[in-house]
Amino acid sequence: MIKRILLCDVEQDKSTPEVTNKQMTNHPIGLLYLASVVNQKYPDIEFRIFHTTTFENAERDIQLMIEDFRPELVGLRALSLFQNEYESLAAVIRNKAPDVYIIGGGPFPSASFTRILENNSVDMVVLGEGDETFLDLVSRLREHDELPIDVNGTVLMVNGEVKINNRRPLIQNLDALPFPNYDLINLDDYVDIPNHSLKLTTKCGYICSSRGCPYRCFYCHTGFGKGIRRRSKENVVDEMRNLSETKGIKEFIFLDDLFNVPRKDGKELLEHIAKSLPDVQLNFPNGLRADQMDSEFIDLLEECNTVHMALAIETATPRLQKICGKRLKIDKAYEIIQEASKRFIVVSFFMIGFPTETVEEAMETVRLASSLEHVTQPVLNVVRVYPETALFDFLDPTPEEARLIEQQTAAPTVGKLNEDPDFYGDFFSREKVPMQSNDIKKLRWKWISDVILNENRVKNSYEILRRFLGEEEVLTYFKNFFMKPSFNEKDLCNLMKTRTLPEVGVSVRNS
Repeated sequence: MIKRILLCDVEQDKSTPEVTNKQMTNHPIGLLYLASVVNQKYPDIEFRIFHTTTFENAERDIQLMIEDFRPELVGLRALSLFQNEYESLAAVIRNKAPDVYIIGGGPFPSASFTRILENNSVDMVVLGEGDETFLDLVSRLREHDELPIDVNGTVLMVNGEVKINNRRPLIQNLDALPFPNYDLINLDDYVDIPNHSLKLTTKCGYICSSRGCPYRCFYCHTGFGKGIRRRSKENVVDEMRNLSETKGIKEFIFLDDLFNVPRKDGKELLEHIAKSLPDVQLNFPNGLRADQMDSEFIDLLEECNTVHMALAIETATPRLQKICGKRLKIDKAYEIIQEASKRFIVVSFFMIGFPTETVEEAMETVRLASSLEHVTQPVLNVVRVYPETALFDFLDPTPEEARLIEQQTAAPTVGKLNEDPDFYGDFFSREKVPMQSNDIKKLRWKWISDVILNENRVKNSYEILRRFLGEEEVLTYFKNFFMKPSFNEKDLCNLMKTRTLPEVGVSVRNS
């Protein structure tokens, strides 16, 4: 009978030099939810969490934990970005504990289940939302001590073939879920590891007030479904209050796919937070849709002491907005970003490299971004193609093309200027993807000169940062933004006076 379960969140570890300047992380909320859901029914089961980013050497330390804890089941999740680390760690676990079932879950296994099953990295993959599926699996294993082949929401190998079981209905009553068990992690383990709101991960709590997204962006493979399911405002505030009282947490980061749709529900939750928890700060590194906000919503964000938010435009071309499924009202989104970026630390996301996108259309996106002169953190991503997405189907790749583009998913979408952009367009005809790597490189340099080093934006963003952060925190922000741990006061002075970019040595003199 299963009594001990080890859940692993795979990213880089501290032995990787880039861990402090390339990787940002969150607490493993999905795994903490799984543990709470299982313990609600089986309180005798003991859980351990292994988050690789908090360990010096993941492959060595996982073996030590297995020796000490002796798990009877191991769960392993990761983003596609960390697929190489995932498969390496799975091999170490398999070798160390050959009789223990390894269950995969999260974005990478859900998108690439055939590959990792055929490689024997895992015994089963839980697809998408895993709370009820994992509980069902654990229940069956406790009864029969044998891996079942018919659990809804799973995929596994049966007689040498990949067997995809029926999808499991999504959880509709999210209030019925217990809060994620924060007692399973030590916040102090996250010292010096930034998160996606560029805050100290040791001092933040992570909240999911909803699951799912009603939009159909063809580059996304959200595991929480294509609709919105929301927790009650009382339930969300109760969780925040509990973390504040038990862990001393006052900064909260919302991880929703889409917090402000419907807008009325988002406003009601903000009003309740402002009334019930006036001393907390909020951050939204994801999940705010700009064209679904208004001035009243922005006022409520300010009333809740919001510091940081992300607002995505992606492309400035209406034609591509329609093709990619985002269908953003560009003029409305632009207006809201202009207003919000004068009041908060705003990251704004843009993308280039869509199928059928021309260089001129990509330049239109760069020009729009350059006119947003109060955005603190403009980010240009290159479109990345993931298996099990509508974009993958849109391209209809050959097996060889599919292999090549899946290899690219292990590379960051934001790279250094002198690095190969790992652009999938190189594998397709110019009819399907007009741009190629050389075009992407030129556009990146244009982005640096016109957006990152825009004189007005540099000055305005510094003033916004100083409004919310102390001098050391401002330096930490720039260390993370430029992916340069050695960024110092001299670099900041050069940036302000001469607009010198420390990472690549680009300098644009003020006129």
